Amino acid sequence: MKKGYIAERLLYTLLIVWGVMTATFIILRIGPGSPADRYIANIGAGHNVTQVTAAIEARYGTDKPLYMQYFEYMGSLLHGDWGWSFSTSMPVAELIKTHWVYSFQLILLSSIFAIILGILIGIYSAVKKGTKADYIATFFSFVGISIPNFWLGIMLILIFSVRLGWFQTYYDTGLPMFSLENLKALVLPVVTLGTGMVAGYSRYVRSSMLENLRKDFVRTARAKGLPEHVVIGKHVFRNALLPVVTIIMWDMSAIVFGGAYLTEVIFGIPGLGRISFNAIFADDYAVVVAVTLIGAFVTLFFNLITDIAYTRLDPRVKYD
Repeated sequence: MKKGYIAERLLYTLLIVWGVMTATFIILRIGPGSPADRYIANIGAGHNVTQVTAAIEARYGTDKPLYMQYFEYMGSLLHGDWGWSFSTSMPVAELIKTHWVYSFQLILLSSIFAIILGILIGIYSAVKKGTKADYIATFFSFVGISIPNFWLGIMLILIFSVRLGWFQTYYDTGLPMFSLENLKALVLPVVTLGTGMVAGYSRYVRSSMLENLRKDFVRTARAKGLPEHVVIGKHVFRNALLPVVTIIMWDMSAIVFGGAYLTEVIFGIPGLGRISFNAIFADDYAVVVAVTLIGAFVTLFFNLITDIAYTRLDPRVKYD
């Protein structure tokens, strides 16, 4: 892969991220609601509404024309200032720094769970094609793909937390992230977030494996007397991995914007999804823009990593 291609993609990434950030910034400010409205709603109508509104708007700069607000925000952003969170009374950069690790932990554990289990089930289904085990795996894969995350999460809480009491649904930020108590609290969220991915990965791996099992190089490898596990693991799986990598990378970006954030809200995990959810209802502009900015960058970053991984897995793939 040429360095020029990577530089070009990075430039496109910056432009798209800037576009997403600009659109989010404008939509939030022209839409209904503002920090001043939220503050007045919280303190009640017994205060001087006009004076309070003017003070809040002056404090957060929302009394200025939209284009001035935008240029001031961009200037602050270029200097590393992400703004001030109205709802938490702390810098947005500090808020992100405090909470991103919880989102990362959830996404990391869910991805490991989904990739390992999905690949193993897919390989086994392909090798055992047409057997009862293959039909069972296929059935549960379709079920896993069809179940919405939010519904599965609620059902898991009702069954395994409320009725059986096996798992707690409270994440204790006072304990180390990888403490036994917090890992137990993450079991249900990881299953909720990973189930759909397991189902998808297993179907893609099975399909790609079956396609490669019919090719000539597999018959040649078997004719040479190679053990079946070598044929499957070294020859078939490596060639079947290329389309699977694409799906995994797409999922990495998709779960940041969708599944992980929603799962955090359902299970009370104090990650970026949770603070973004709270910020939306609090009209906390700076936090919403910052989280959207991070999500857009992560999505495009994984797209670039996918392209790079392609050239490593298949030397025939070239990018000019």
